[in-house]
Amino acid sequence: MATFKADDPAHQQWLGTDWQTDATQTLAAIGDAPVDWLIVDHYALEACWEQRLRTHCKQIMVIDDLADRPHDCDLLLDQNLIADWQLRYQEKVPTNCALMLGPSYALLQPPYGQLHTRVPPREGPVRRVLIYFGGADHDNLTGMAMSALASMQAANLSIDVVVNPQSAHVETLRHQIMGHPSATLYTHLNSLAPLMVKADLAIGASGTTSWERCCLGLPSLVVTLADNQIPIAAELDRLGMIRWLGHKDRIQVAHLVDALTSLVEGGLPSSWSQRCQQAVDGRGVHRVCSALMLTPSSVLRARPAKVSDESFITQWISPKESPEAIVQFRNGLRDLDNSRMFIAETNDEFAVGTVRFYRIDDAWHIQSFLAPPARKPGVDRALLQTAIGAIRQDWADALRLNSVSQVDHSRHAHETLRKHQATTSAALSIGVCSDPHSWINDSIPELVLQWLTAGHRVSWAHNAAHLPGGDVCFYLSYGRIVDTQTRSRYRNNLVVHASDLPKGRGWSPASWLILEGKSRIPVTLLEAVDPVDAGPIYLQEWIDLDGTELIDDWRKALAHQTIHLASTFVERYPAILNSARAQVGQPSNYPRRRAQDSELDPHQTLASQINQLRIADNDSYPAFFHHQGKTFVLKISKR
Repeated sequence: MATFKADDPAHQQWLGTDWQTDATQTLAAIGDAPVDWLIVDHYALEACWEQRLRTHCKQIMVIDDLADRPHDCDLLLDQNLIADWQLRYQEKVPTNCALMLGPSYALLQPPYGQLHTRVPPREGPVRRVLIYFGGADHDNLTGMAMSALASMQAANLSIDVVVNPQSAHVETLRHQIMGHPSATLYTHLNSLAPLMVKADLAIGASGTTSWERCCLGLPSLVVTLADNQIPIAAELDRLGMIRWLGHKDRIQVAHLVDALTSLVEGGLPSSWSQRCQQAVDGRGVHRVCSALMLTPSSVLRARPAKVSDESFITQWISPKESPEAIVQFRNGLRDLDNSRMFIAETNDEFAVGTVRFYRIDDAWHIQSFLAPPARKPGVDRALLQTAIGAIRQDWADALRLNSVSQVDHSRHAHETLRKHQATTSAALSIGVCSDPHSWINDSIPELVLQWLTAGHRVSWAHNAAHLPGGDVCFYLSYGRIVDTQTRSRYRNNLVVHASDLPKGRGWSPASWLILEGKSRIPVTLLEAVDPVDAGPIYLQEWIDLDGTELIDDWRKALAHQTIHLASTFVERYPAILNSARAQVGQPSNYPRRRAQDSELDPHQTLASQINQLRIADNDSYPAFFHHQGKTFVLKISKR
């Protein structure tokens, strides 16, 4: 038999053994291969147990609602609302632990989220009442609620009663309900959602059911059954989301009768139901899963912020900081000339953070906030890169960026910022110019952010004439010839060309090389001079291809090398100017490719035309062929 010590967790006996034995057994069950996430949901487990499991778990998530012991975890979920709920876990979890607190993370069944926006707020007369006190209800509060309704003699009330079929009181309830033709007893239900949608008022316990009722806007009279439900019920009552009648040992039929009579005679105010629905939207499982699966590549888009996003701010910023943050957020939405606010999201609409652009004089400064559940290495940079790309799309002139800062970020993010700033010897004024719809634009924000965090100033334009001038300018996938006068604004002007210069000057060199069957593509960084592509070479890298890469594949590799070359040039500037080498050999030139160059020959095999298909752009210039007077478009993808 296990022995327990005074300093063991408060609920240690619930484990059935000591924590050391349980940890050993859990390690044995996991085996040799470490798991990506270990999810812990037990009141008897705390930091010492979690530390023992660290060797076999890449990350640990804890589900808790007591906040009465320390944890060693990467993510903690507590879906409850309690007074000072945002501060409960201070000094109980590591500083880099992400907290998912409050009912927006309530783990509800899918029907609740699906029905959340469909159900209108309850208001006016109470015609249907739902009674459910959970799976146990040892004290038969269900029977007490039925007695209260019976004593009111409200013949016009329909009553739905839900009870566990294993309940010791089920037969008593059957006899009690027989005298009420408008009452129905349910003992086998997969979900309470359908009955909650029909009901005007619920009578029940606190706990998870509270969030189900709130999600569907169902006002409720609540009796707490356990001590840990009391602070939750007290806070929900204070917020006007429930009416807490008291703890089970102090409730009598008369209390229920008084509360029910008041509501049946006076009706329900619509504000009650609305408050409930605003607090819980039923997407908690979605948010938790998104946080577990989040990687830097998950951050796919940044959209302009809107008024309803204020809940994002209040949810993830501590109460002490909330007023100032909300004022800043609202002011940012109203200042159309000097502010832009973005929310960065994943593909499944999980918001990972906010990015604020604010203008001082003629330059924008960037300030970001990463939501605690998204605080993972690399996500902070993905957030900023996504927002930089978004504001570039919305901005007609040169986008001038002066600085980037991160608010309330994880320790990892702050250290990254300091490291870059510490290695910067001198700030440069850097320009970037690209075509507005170029494939390279998805990669340029990575380069811009890298330079900003290194302390440089960066301008990004889609028209070279809009650039302000400075030290260095990069023309990346820019289809226009830049004249001498425009280039004179910068000390050095650079282009990246995918050929082994002087061979392959001109247009779309990578496409031409792939058409020629080449398996290695050179990527060359050179000075922009007259004539085009004739300047001295500073750096060169090579891309190896296996012959199966389609346009998105080899463009991704080309973008990676382009960013690397531009980054390396700036890191070594100005010393790198001394390593410039002149182009040697007989130059050759490629012509500009046109849409009609994507035509296939229907009389030849696809295998013989595979390189033509590899350079076809399914959206801008897809492969096509003519047959019997018709034009057929052929789009290609790879599995």
